[in-house]
Amino acid sequence: MWLFATYEVSLPKPILVKTESKEPVVISVNLKGWDSEVKLFPNARLGRIKPPAGNGWYYSVSHLEITVTRDGRLGDEMVHGEAARVMVERLLVFLQFKTWRSLFAAIEMYERFYNDSDSAMSEDEKAKLTPVEPRLELVADYEQQNMHDYMSEFFSRQLSLALLHDAARSIEHKRSRRACLELTMACEAVLGMRLESVGQVKASMGDVFNHQFAQQYEEIVRLFQVRDTIKQSGNGLFRFVSMLKKQEIEQQLTRWQAAVECLADWLNAMNKGLQEAQ
Repeated sequence: MWLFATYEVSLPKPILVKTESKEPVVISVNLKGWDSEVKLFPNARLGRIKPPAGNGWYYSVSHLEITVTRDGRLGDEMVHGEAARVMVERLLVFLQFKTWRSLFAAIEMYERFYNDSDSAMSEDEKAKLTPVEPRLELVADYEQQNMHDYMSEFFSRQLSLALLHDAARSIEHKRSRRACLELTMACEAVLGMRLESVGQVKASMGDVFNHQFAQQYEEIVRLFQVRDTIKQSGNGLFRFVSMLKKQEIEQQLTRWQAAVECLADWLNAMNKGLQEAQ
């Protein structure tokens, strides 16, 4: 069962984010079993800012978006809001440190700030932080909402179509983590089983599909390989996603979407052929 949710985040007080572009800044992080994808939207209307203590140009940001995902258990659906808030609050702390210090110095200060030891960071250093309380609002206009417990008895063509619809929306809004999960679950709904390993994926698609649609077969295998990396836990440090990497991810999602749709159409045609032959 995969759990995920997308939240729009507004900040009562803007923060500064170092970027040369007006394009959204994308950041990813793994923390305590949750994987998140955060988008920060620079305020282009206010223009670029060069703070006295910072190097380079910054933009003011008061609007964010976060998608949190995890491979969870029943009951965890009640805490994705808490996970999203914790990650946003941590990100705001990290970005403030990064305004004053170099990247590596900011990482060191961030780790010291969240160290359990009282002596990890001085009171003067803590006093420099400006408390920012983010306001989170759930984006709930997806057909499948925020939790999927798609046991075998619920597998259906309708479920696969709904997941493909949600994946298309996620791709449109560049929510790559969520789109990846929605596409893998759409594939599982099409095949009628949970696919816990790449070996199961290959066996379930079969040699006939591989022979007729070799490229799509390989794209689906790659899709599930990427899904498995989302399960890997991390230490909570944020990773900025470059523009080149963002474009690469977007291209991959488009190919994966087409491959899953190809598999769905092929299986549907096969099933219709079998029914007509009876």
